[in-house]
Amino acid sequence: MLTLAVQRYKKLIMTIPPYLKSGNRVAIVAPAGYITPEQITHAIEVLTSWGLEVVLGKNLFSKHFTFSGTDEQRAADFQQAIDNIHINAVFCARGGYGVMRIIDKINWVEFVKNPKWVVGYSDITALHSCINNVLQIASIHGPMPVNFEKLKDEQNSLLYLRKALFGEIIKYKFPNTNNKLSQIVSGILKGGNLSLLYALRGTLFDFISNGSILFIEDAGEYMYHIDRMIQNFRLGNKFSRLKGLIVGSFTEIKENDQQFGLLLKDIINKSVKDEKMPVVFDFPAGHIVPNYPLIFGKNATIIIDKNFVELVQNQCS
Repeated sequence: MLTLAVQRYKKLIMTIPPYLKSGNRVAIVAPAGYITPEQITHAIEVLTSWGLEVVLGKNLFSKHFTFSGTDEQRAADFQQAIDNIHINAVFCARGGYGVMRIIDKINWVEFVKNPKWVVGYSDITALHSCINNVLQIASIHGPMPVNFEKLKDEQNSLLYLRKALFGEIIKYKFPNTNNKLSQIVSGILKGGNLSLLYALRGTLFDFISNGSILFIEDAGEYMYHIDRMIQNFRLGNKFSRLKGLIVGSFTEIKENDQQFGLLLKDIINKSVKDEKMPVVFDFPAGHIVPNYPLIFGKNATIIIDKNFVELVQNQCS
């Protein structure tokens, strides 16, 4: 079912879903890997403490090999959640793999009429790319229910997630490790997991870089795989149209017996050296703790000082 799922909207501005308020209802569904009840117990407690009513997808705990149910079951749960006018946000329980198998099965008609927040990262990047670039609606790249337990002691990631969902200003400040010139840039924030963005290249769900700030992160990839994906972006002129690039965590990077010979920062800096944009490294988001949320499809401002970088969103809600 392609319909609105692949019809790009030529709107002047992004649609921002209504922010949450106490008493709202939110759904947890699993469009990718399988999940167990014990893995999301703490998440349900946290969301309930925020004054939200949690609704679980019918097939949330189904298991079909590595997936949380069959393609049809996972698509049905997500479809029901985005169609239900009484659901104000949809949390993807975990990543893994599986969203690309069902993304063209989703009918977005009701979602476009009544947008709501979709939250997740990693494999959920495929949903973000469709929602941001095709439907031109904002979404949240951030912690998923499976992550809430490990974020219990760190706390800030969930605090910022609540702020993002409830429409409060989110402001991050961290060391400047790459830029020599002080500057301020603004643009629509997009991106997600590098492997997923690469896998979507050439499809109807490819990301639009014009005037955007791109965020990337990844985990468990070989260094030469990362280089190949970055070169694809360079050759496809993705970098030349950006306002800025934010590099999150790249964890568990692997090497062959013969080392690739370049570090991540070298690969990226050399690939964008001809572009007039700042590149920000070490943003605390991705497959790590902390995992700070970002609002994709909404304007972000990057303030670069010689000593620090600050990223601000929701300053003009």
